[in-house]
Amino acid sequence: MTKEDDAQQGWDFMANREWEQAEMAFRQVLAVDPFYPDALTGMAALYLRLDEIEQARELCEMATSQAERALPRTKRHTGWEDESVRPYLRALYYLALTYIRQEAWALAQPALEEIVAWDVGGMEGEALDLLAQVLHRIGRVEEAVHAYVQAAEYLPEDYYTAGLLLWRRGKRREAERFWRRALEHCPGLATLIVHFPRVLPNPRGVLHDPDFGRMVEYLEYQGELWDDASKAELASLWQKRVVHHG
Repeated sequence: MTKEDDAQQGWDFMANREWEQAEMAFRQVLAVDPFYPDALTGMAALYLRLDEIEQARELCEMATSQAERALPRTKRHTGWEDESVRPYLRALYYLALTYIRQEAWALAQPALEEIVAWDVGGMEGEALDLLAQVLHRIGRVEEAVHAYVQAAEYLPEDYYTAGLLLWRRGKRREAERFWRRALEHCPGLATLIVHFPRVLPNPRGVLHDPDFGRMVEYLEYQGELWDDASKAELASLWQKRVVHHG
């Protein structure tokens, strides 16, 4: 196998939550090429999982620098599927995650915007979702709503947050429109939001159901945004939908 294959195998192990095998694969690549970007980012992701944020950040910065050298001269919207761009996007994504974990929002924002400049899909919504969270944190709410709606093309649970931000700004009709979209695509999350944090989902379900895993992740990062009034509004809309669909 080539180092490219070994690195990809590491990411496949990561997707399956096989952390030890992932580390072995990444270290095998780095033994051959100590500056291979995708393996550096892989190790950073593992360090981040262990809350070793400074080490993760250093590796991501190194990976970003190395991956940038292989980029085409002009920014192309070829996106995540372009193998010459993918290591750079992945390194930037995990670099942004380290900044977010350190609450360094001003540093995370340009990294995420750089991803979107290369990939209009924002790495299938993941980077757009993070960008929306960062923009919301720094008070740029209208831009955050726009980013959430873009992310929701891939991650429909983000329609809930887009609606929430609009509802807080008194734009009830627009909020309801996005909440209806959310209820159409992921109705189960509404129940969890309404009862959060009194009722918490069993995290074991994440291993067997990726959709459930996304709902758990949503509550982890955005559940606290919902106050009693917004939960009641969502619950009312949810009940109307249940009655309507019989």
